[in-house]
Amino acid sequence: MKNPQIKRYLYSKAALRHIPIGGTFELTPCCNMNCRMCYIRLSKEEQEKNGRLRTAEEWIKLGQVCRESGMLFLLLTGGEPFLRPDFREIYEGLYRMGLLLSINTNGTLITEETVEWLKESPPEKVNITLYGGSSAAYEKLCGYRDGYNKAVRAIRMLREAGIRVNVNVSFTQENAEEQEKIFAFLEKYDLPSKMTSYMFPPVRKWEEDCEAEGKRMSPERAGELLWKAEQFKYRKGLWEERKQKLLTGMPEEIGDCPVDEKMRCMAGRSVFWVTWDWKLRSCGMMMTPSIPVETESFMQAWQKIGEQIDTLRLPKECSVCEFRSVCPVCGAAVQSEGNGNMEEKPEYLCRLTQEFVKCIRRELKETGEVTG
Repeated sequence: MKNPQIKRYLYSKAALRHIPIGGTFELTPCCNMNCRMCYIRLSKEEQEKNGRLRTAEEWIKLGQVCRESGMLFLLLTGGEPFLRPDFREIYEGLYRMGLLLSINTNGTLITEETVEWLKESPPEKVNITLYGGSSAAYEKLCGYRDGYNKAVRAIRMLREAGIRVNVNVSFTQENAEEQEKIFAFLEKYDLPSKMTSYMFPPVRKWEEDCEAEGKRMSPERAGELLWKAEQFKYRKGLWEERKQKLLTGMPEEIGDCPVDEKMRCMAGRSVFWVTWDWKLRSCGMMMTPSIPVETESFMQAWQKIGEQIDTLRLPKECSVCEFRSVCPVCGAAVQSEGNGNMEEKPEYLCRLTQEFVKCIRRELKETGEVTG
């Protein structure tokens, strides 16, 4: 579905009736790359120690149950989903149900043969994550030097086949210096993109990697990178209007925000996430609520998720913050930053947002513009 407004409308309408219209199936935690910031990646040995992978038949059966429950949109992700030898079987089984499928992938395992069978059953879109603008960046961040050329090749092949491609970009301290190269690549091929400089704490890996928190860049550096990414996103004359809108009205909105504010996103209201070991969650970055699910119990688990999500509130400090209209705070960020505590404001995200606003204000001051 190419019209994002229609899609948002459908998600919102489904949320009012608590219909699970959008789902994510996390088919495997395994990946052929080993990115430093990855929150899920396990080796094959680690995966087997923690649980078994569900079969293609099980995923297809679950897909049928979810479809009958109202699911229309489905994202297939991992790990790296193309690492599964039976990925095509899973994909085509779900495609035949009439679901609108999307795929998250690093693109390195996509071949000419892959593109040919995807052409026969085209996904709504393929989201390819670009981890840098060079082979050196891929080696530094992902431990996989050939990843850059393979990902670029996949993007080109898919586009030539008429398959919609969206590029996801995560800026980290390892690839921050690649930002301009990435911008140049996206502009050269006129690729739609989704960029972020905010890295969630690896909440799904705390036990294995207790020092992971120290691997994130400073929130101030992340805020600066976000500012540059927004400038690129709203290039072609749109940035001047965008930055004014970001700042105009922030103080006025303080009084309009409820102090007892529920989560604003669709997580647990019209969208859900099923982990590789079959736990139903509202989104991939929220550890709770989390309910073991089987095909016959999906709707019961979905109802419980909704009931629990409805009790969650953002911290009061977030609700009345002057940056509330700019900050991308969500329940997942609050929960992960606070290691499960929903009452504390996410300090890292606060500092990131403050730096982002500071960059815009500095720019306006240097150019002599007025914020309104």
